[in-house]
Amino acid sequence: MGKKRRLAEAEWEVMDAVWELDRTVTVREVHGHLYPNGEKAYTTVQTIMNILTDKGVLDRKKIGPVNVYASVFSRQAAAGDETGSLVTRMFEGSFGALASYLVDSGSLSRKELDALRELIDEKEREQKGGA
Repeated sequence: MGKKRRLAEAEWEVMDAVWELDRTVTVREVHGHLYPNGEKAYTTVQTIMNILTDKGVLDRKKIGPVNVYASVFSRQAAAGDETGSLVTRMFEGSFGALASYLVDSGSLSRKELDALRELIDEKEREQKGGA
């Protein structure tokens, strides 16, 4: 995604809907998915989707009278870029420092710590097998 394409909160919200719908979408579909009771205006969603297109995060094609949009990046790619940016800004580029912070913060549940421990064990086994 790159630094110049960092997303604002409202843009993440729209992209979450695009990723959840997992197909080419219209503004109306995204609006209906996010705001079934009209909590935000259709034009607001349309504006955000146009901004995302300008940023190169969404691709827009015209089919007849309707614009359809598709995500250019997967959720995983976007999350990787955001995480890299966070680590650079807050942890001097050290993913280990981020991991230490998360473990020391007390914010992880026992289940999350167990899953993290298993993930670490798995990565260590992969490295031993591939080395």
